[in-house]
Amino acid sequence: MNNKCKKKLFLLDMDGTIYLGEQLFEGTAEFLAYVRESGGQYAFLSNNSSRGIEGYLAKMKRMGIPQEPFSFLTSVDSTIEYLKKTYPKTCFYVCGTENLKGQLRSAGLTVLSDDEAEALLASHAPAGRPDDQSSGEEAGKASAPVLPVLLLGFDTELYYKKLEICVKLLDKGVDYIATHPDLTCPVEWGNMPDIGLVIHDLEVCTGRLPLIIGKPQPTMVYSALKKYGATPEETVLIGDRLYTDIACGNNAGIDTILVLSGEGTEEDCAKYGVHPTYIYKDIAAVLEDIKAGKL
Repeated sequence: MNNKCKKKLFLLDMDGTIYLGEQLFEGTAEFLAYVRESGGQYAFLSNNSSRGIEGYLAKMKRMGIPQEPFSFLTSVDSTIEYLKKTYPKTCFYVCGTENLKGQLRSAGLTVLSDDEAEALLASHAPAGRPDDQSSGEEAGKASAPVLPVLLLGFDTELYYKKLEICVKLLDKGVDYIATHPDLTCPVEWGNMPDIGLVIHDLEVCTGRLPLIIGKPQPTMVYSALKKYGATPEETVLIGDRLYTDIACGNNAGIDTILVLSGEGTEEDCAKYGVHPTYIYKDIAAVLEDIKAGKL
């Protein structure tokens, strides 16, 4: 490996880090080429659960930086692994895109339609009077099919009926999982609502919060270290969000770089109580220090 590149594995967020919408940031192509030419590796970690890897492959090809599927790890990958291990015989109601549902079905998981979820809800009789609640619940359990696990993803196809079904399921006490907690998704014109805002709305309605699978949990980093054969000391995570990207790297015990080209700001460090190892203006500035032998 070129001695000017101290790190072996660079884990990269995408939106806000190497591009914004369809705009590739200056320095991205050069960064990727230099890491490979120096004998290092890079991989893309994404919390975005609205589309599969094929969508990223097509997008990067359009931007002139074609990639291979091997270079991607997503929150959906980690979520599928968790669901198959934890709920091998359970069905799921998914508040997410058809692409997400298709990925789950392709992995052998049973995903219910709106009508199927509502039919199951209708089969569960309401609990008894306050002084007879336990007997009502036991009667419901004995006669009604098991309700699905609720899975929340970034849903660019969201409509009100989905939210209504989510609230009804949460009120019934079903297990509740989210692919990630991002509040916004950066695009060319600003920021669009992401899954975190829906999580907040459902908490207001039901008082419940989900189990989070993607960043800031360290699972994706652990998977990357194993997949690409790197140690924590050889690895750095680069991202634009403190509470997901940087927190994920910190939780996994690796170095982290906050780039200021997306959502995060230096002031956010105090706001979220999350501190990166390094802060750079953008990916081009990161490349400068790699070439200078500082990273």
